[in-house]
Amino acid sequence: MKGESLLFHRQQRRILDHVSISIESGQVLALLGANGAGKSTLLSVLGGEIKQGLSAHDRIAVTINGKDISSLSALECAQRRAVLPQNASLTFDMSVLEIIEMGMYPFSDIMQAQATALIDRALQWADVQSLQARNYQTLSGGERQRVQFARVLVQLLAQREQDPAARYMLLDEPTSSLDPKYQQQLLRTLGKLARQENIGVLIILHDLNLAARYCDRLALLCEGKLIACDTPEKVLTRDNLHAVYGIDGQAIAHPLAPGKQLVIWD
Repeated sequence: MKGESLLFHRQQRRILDHVSISIESGQVLALLGANGAGKSTLLSVLGGEIKQGLSAHDRIAVTINGKDISSLSALECAQRRAVLPQNASLTFDMSVLEIIEMGMYPFSDIMQAQATALIDRALQWADVQSLQARNYQTLSGGERQRVQFARVLVQLLAQREQDPAARYMLLDEPTSSLDPKYQQQLLRTLGKLARQENIGVLIILHDLNLAARYCDRLALLCEGKLIACDTPEKVLTRDNLHAVYGIDGQAIAHPLAPGKQLVIWD
């Protein structure tokens, strides 16, 4: 999955400036940057929610497995990529199981036995088996995030036998309400899914150390510009950290995870 935005403006403010990014199947790519850097806008562009800019000079192009997203219907997009927004809120009563079943909507011809097995698998991946009978409105913020994660897993894993082509998951700060245990569990799960199911993952994070430990590549966005996109070792330089966050820091070898980086701030 590839996205390119030469210039994108909103309310006379430039949001994205010459950004070109590729999400590779089998990998987890973390999108990092300060507040207001354009991360959520870029995710919306990649998800197809923003199809064109506001002026004749704007250009946005997104391809999924070589196909321009603008040529795909909403259903076709939903069969190829799943989006987990930052605030997936609902104002009416539904059970957790009903929420997770929503992930099957793009696959109307799925057989009941397949649907049951798929949901059971997603419940296990997201570790929400004990919540499935609950009313969604009674859940904590962290529990809701895990349930929504199970929903997008159903969407991504449906009918993989018939269509093994790469699929993509776009997540906007899915760890924001999770405790440390579930933050790490979610990121480990994403890595396993990416490798085992031919999925490309883009995840917006604010915790650099979670990103450095669990993600294959990091992309640094600064004031709408992509200033680095590579392995954690190449991206987390002192100059890059200062350019993005305006404070001094450096990456060192992680004392507990060989081959991984740990960012410390001066």
